[in-house]
Amino acid sequence: GMLSGIRVVKAFAQEDREFKKFQTASDHLRHWRLWVDHTNSYYSAAMGLVFSLGGLIVWYVGGRDVIGHDMTLGELIAFLAYLAMFYAPLSALSNFTTRLTSFLTGSKRDLELLDTPLTIPDASNPTDWHNPRGAIRFDRVTFGYDRNQPVLNEISFDVKPGEMVGIVGRSGSGKTTMVNLLSRFYDVQEGAIEIDGIDIRQLSMQQLRQNIGIVFQESFLFRGTVWKNLSYGRPGTSIEDGLQAARAAGAHDFICRTQLGYETLLGEHGAGLSGGEKQRLSIARTLLYDPQILILDEATSNIDAESERSIQEALEVLTQGRTTVAIAHRLSTLRNADRILVFDRGQLVEQGSHAELLAMDGTYARLVRIQTQVSKDQNVDRLLHAFKPAEKTLEQAAGSENVAATGGVATLVDSAPIDATEKPREKPLLNWLEPAEHRFQRGGYGQLELWNGEERLGSGAFILRTFPASHPNEYLSVRGWNVEGDEIELGMIRDLTQWAADDQIEITEALGRRYLMRAITAIHGLSLKFGFLDFDVQTATGRSKFSMRWTQSQAIDYGENGKLIIDTEENRYLIQDVEDLSLADQEKFLQYVYW
Repeated sequence: GMLSGIRVVKAFAQEDREFKKFQTASDHLRHWRLWVDHTNSYYSAAMGLVFSLGGLIVWYVGGRDVIGHDMTLGELIAFLAYLAMFYAPLSALSNFTTRLTSFLTGSKRDLELLDTPLTIPDASNPTDWHNPRGAIRFDRVTFGYDRNQPVLNEISFDVKPGEMVGIVGRSGSGKTTMVNLLSRFYDVQEGAIEIDGIDIRQLSMQQLRQNIGIVFQESFLFRGTVWKNLSYGRPGTSIEDGLQAARAAGAHDFICRTQLGYETLLGEHGAGLSGGEKQRLSIARTLLYDPQILILDEATSNIDAESERSIQEALEVLTQGRTTVAIAHRLSTLRNADRILVFDRGQLVEQGSHAELLAMDGTYARLVRIQTQVSKDQNVDRLLHAFKPAEKTLEQAAGSENVAATGGVATLVDSAPIDATEKPREKPLLNWLEPAEHRFQRGGYGQLELWNGEERLGSGAFILRTFPASHPNEYLSVRGWNVEGDEIELGMIRDLTQWAADDQIEITEALGRRYLMRAITAIHGLSLKFGFLDFDVQTATGRSKFSMRWTQSQAIDYGENGKLIIDTEENRYLIQDVEDLSLADQEKFLQYVYW
């Protein structure tokens, strides 16, 4: 008890020192910021007064001479013009020092970054890596960000080609450091890491990272369309391959439900998608990239239960045929792992299958027992520090995967055992509809029906464009509903022009109802009033007037150079290509819609 008290006192003292250090730095920054602002205020006021005095002198002397008929009014006005011409560059010169200081400070930071020496040099004569298999070997690896404090200490293990290895351990035990070393973001200080028998320091950086894919806990998406984010690793990929990757990752359906399908514009960091949707899109991107070695760095942390199930299914497809290293705080992530490595304080303390580790009754068995008592959202750190091992048998623990805390009492849910031998199930591929086999017709109440010969595949079908701007008549998704009321995809149409005339009419009418957009061919007038932009335009159906809120969200990018305008009544007007408008109309439009 006394030792615990001493530790608590030391912890509070350490926190107090850190707080005082932060407070001192903040006070220092605040003091000098106030000094700069006050100095700028005094300087600006003084310069404004000096410039005003010059004008006052000219008005006084010149005005007196004009009244005394010694100077004409035109000469006085000329002097005032000269004064303005003189003061403009003088005012700019007075602010030159401030701009120069800011420029030099920013340039210094940029140059420091550019001049930073490379700590991880590329191999001078890299070994050619033929036919990558994905065998990984850590041979007595020791590494520390500070050489005197190693994070990994004498780590040795092997991963066979195609094997899935799970990594378990508390924060600071070296799990993420292993990822950094395997991807060669850092070089080992002692020992070696080999892939297919080649030391990774002898491989070219480009070739190494071409064959390694990482799915992080927080997936990073760029501002741009869904398709550009999906195809980022392989920008020249075919649309069919991209659609197949999205389908396999469970991302295709929610992408089809977005406003413009795969051409929907995402904001910074993927704004517009939920956390689970971002993760599935990230998995689809990795699947399309097709790496030989896959690293999952807590890929299902901080995700709700429903999203986690979808992501787990996507990961099952992603790990097939690849060497996989999965770092996990949730033991349910390791359901399909062939082997599990347990790290603690930078050392490999246990390794083996799920059943073997339970039989050892060590750190891993303790974690499994504890996870039967606490919420699935608890991570390994909380498990190790906050709870004691449960009075539960190992056999009972092995049969429990997730727990939900209800009213302070832990209740077991979703009792699927962690089985390392379980094989991932196949994900359905895209179902391409064939013009020779399938047909569309109207059923009762005017509903669109999809038939395959004499078999009706779906009633009440509707059709979506996956690429409405660039491929409006290709890659169409035919969708309907199952008996549970869930939206499903009945199939996809590669090219509308390949279908029979009757089918084309039905499909075109369905698309017309789905995408009710009026094409703008000319702009007669544009005016901005009280935050609303009033349009007077010519459309294919005649002249039309409407208003839109003058915000970027109401003028959406449509393809490379088009704009989709949404008015105050949610009607849609389309400019297919702004450059197709006349120069005068382009100027009117871009004067206000320049985003």
